Amino acid sequence: MDEFEEMLLKVIDGTLRYSLGDRTVEIFYKYLREKGFSFSDIPHNPDFFFNELRKVLESEENRFRGSVSELGTVSILERTIIAILCRKLGVKFDAKGPIVFSEWVKRVREAQRIETFKVGSEEIRR
Repeated sequence: MDEFEEMLLKVIDGTLRYSLGDRTVEIFYKYLREKGFSFSDIPHNPDFFFNELRKVLESEENRFRGSVSELGTVSILERTIIAILCRKLGVKFDAKGPIVFSEWVKRVREAQRIETFKVGSEEIRR
């Protein structure tokens, strides 16, 4: 697992725990393991992870009933995770409306690679 993937997982875990609570997150992780999906699989298949989160939130009594739909809740979590990741890496995040999480993970990873390359090139030139 590379540095980007580790940071992504930390941001996802922290955001979910802050938003949903430790107990809820642990139950969700257990649910994923029973489906054969581990937490470390998220960087390679984030769509599966968030689709399962949507399913779980739809099937439970929605504690946000009347204010935010299950789909909206997960969309907010996805945007928050990407925004935090971008801030940590110094990448501009200016998307409006819903995002496709997996596409943004690719964009942020590429932006980080380019920045790392720039830093590496500058160091070589000195």
